[in-house]
Amino acid sequence: MTYPVKPMSKYDADIVITYNGVCHTDIHMIDNDWGMARWPLIPGHEIVGHVINLGSQITDLKVGDVVALGCMAQSCLTCEPCIKGLDNICADLVFTYFGDTKDETGTHPHHGGFGSYMRTDGRKLFKVPPSIEEKYVGPLMCAGITVFEPMRHFLNGTDGTGKTIAVAGIGGLGHVALQFAAKMGAKVIAMSRGTSKTDFAKELGAHELLDTTNGEAMAAAAGTIDLLIFTASGGFADVNQYLTLMKPYGNMYVIFHLCVCFFVNSRDYPSNNLHIFFVPLSSHFCGIPAEDVKFNVMPMVFGRISISGNPGGGSGDTKLMLQFAAEHDIKPIIEVFPHSKANEAIQKVRDGTIRFRAVLKNDLV
Repeated sequence: MTYPVKPMSKYDADIVITYNGVCHTDIHMIDNDWGMARWPLIPGHEIVGHVINLGSQITDLKVGDVVALGCMAQSCLTCEPCIKGLDNICADLVFTYFGDTKDETGTHPHHGGFGSYMRTDGRKLFKVPPSIEEKYVGPLMCAGITVFEPMRHFLNGTDGTGKTIAVAGIGGLGHVALQFAAKMGAKVIAMSRGTSKTDFAKELGAHELLDTTNGEAMAAAAGTIDLLIFTASGGFADVNQYLTLMKPYGNMYVIFHLCVCFFVNSRDYPSNNLHIFFVPLSSHFCGIPAEDVKFNVMPMVFGRISISGNPGGGSGDTKLMLQFAAEHDIKPIIEVFPHSKANEAIQKVRDGTIRFRAVLKNDLV
């Protein structure tokens, strides 16, 4: 299909798309699983391209630059989160193909990266470091920033020396998280059901693999983890099983699609001492559990443990993530498809046979 392009704004940039990642969020939107899809639907929020035209007020880019666009197409740029580079929590955030952008030319629907060209707000584009091959950049704008952001904020930087970071789930997000954690200098524990992925996890930088189905191993690991990145998708998430692993003041970062409510069992606690947390979790990569996620608040209280999440990552963290990935040669494991065979890529993501991220190479222009 073709669609009419919006008028050029002073802040716009035109890019010719070279690569675009296929995320499971794209599948959810195609299927309208969340009831928020709108048609014509052009998915894609892991976008890489070359600048071919610029609005008059975009001065930090030039024609020919290799740039990337993630899940954010626009934000207000004036609120406190935006000023601090935390625009991913701006109240006026516009997602790449979830909403309408506004500028001096009016209000216009914004489309995603499953296309040949894009006109978008140039202030949300990121220069791609030249040492990162273009085909790897798209998944970094989604999976990469989602796992980098909690590490960066927990460590207050990128030095993990003396910390133990565990990653539960060695898949589309987990295999990138292991690389980031290792390059930050932390002790890295991969967590998986069974031990079949031990060698693979160590190749990615893990020091050891913890079998979550082994009761003795889990008991021995109690109180050893500073930060746990939970990326496993689908099924029931037994948070209690993981809370026992955390050190005092540890942080468990749980990544699911959309928002998941954590319900505390109130039978054991007086109502005036009960806190019920509605934790906003990541909106991009892993599957929602089949059941409500429940946990016992007692280990959290006495261990001073936090459970947190975020919607993707802000501009400040994204820029730092790309620089860090470039410096340390961090890249996702991908399967590349010509864009003309997008349906094949979508099907492999849908049925879970992709290893580990699908990327479309533009062969339409």
